[in-house]
Amino acid sequence: MHAFTEGARPERNSDRKGMKMDFVTFEIREHIGIVTFSRPPINAVNMQANEELTQIFEEINTMDDVWCVILRAEGKGFMSGSDVDDFGAFDDDGLSRYEDADVRGILAVYNCRVPVICQVQGYVMGHGTTLAAASDIIVAADDAYFSLPEVTICVVGGTDAIRMLVPEKYLRYMAYTGKKISVKEIAKYGNILKVVPREEAFEAAMETAREITANYTKSVQCVKAAINELTNHDKARDFYVDCTYTHQLLKDPNREQVLKEHYEMLERKKAAKAAAKAAQEAQNG
Repeated sequence: MHAFTEGARPERNSDRKGMKMDFVTFEIREHIGIVTFSRPPINAVNMQANEELTQIFEEINTMDDVWCVILRAEGKGFMSGSDVDDFGAFDDDGLSRYEDADVRGILAVYNCRVPVICQVQGYVMGHGTTLAAASDIIVAADDAYFSLPEVTICVVGGTDAIRMLVPEKYLRYMAYTGKKISVKEIAKYGNILKVVPREEAFEAAMETAREITANYTKSVQCVKAAINELTNHDKARDFYVDCTYTHQLLKDPNREQVLKEHYEMLERKKAAKAAAKAAQEAQNG
């Protein structure tokens, strides 16, 4: 695979082996690769976004001048999860390609030859939670929250990667309910390195990356490879288990009605929130 020349700063829309990057930018500072995701308005991850993330991490594996990576996102939240519009847009073959891109993206982060620090803020949902869990280290803004909302839209996801973030019993609670869990609650289980004010999150991630890059990079890479080898019995197979059960749910005859009721409930909550806000403003005025 083509490697960038030393000191290169690929920008969004640059051409990498014929692939246009619309949602991912990359730069290098102090031997730290910074991968930034942006897909407004809510950073939903579609198939193209997964392909771009996969490609940039594969490119990083060829860069001798990158000794650590920060994965981050612009916007109010880190990622809102997979783009649900994609599920209805594909036939079985298309859905399989989408799932392949999804799994490759997760594995590209997990198997990156250098440590990956995931810097998160705001909503860290679905696929976003999975990518964070697949990283080596998490640095979080204090407004971050995590969730696996897949159960509410009749798909399955994150059930293996999230084991690297919370204990199994808590994983089951998150997966069965789709509830939002604050970063302070998640941090109790020891897998969030730092929780800092939002405006300090990037610098906190950089500080951690500098601690890592202070060591001989080959040594760090070998340590990561050893850790992954001892824990990675077959991550690819495990991630595809979710896909098997998602296919079942997508064909379930009740799914359309369940989704209709779910989105109607969300609209009622939105309307109630707006009404409460208007009433409060009227009272204050």
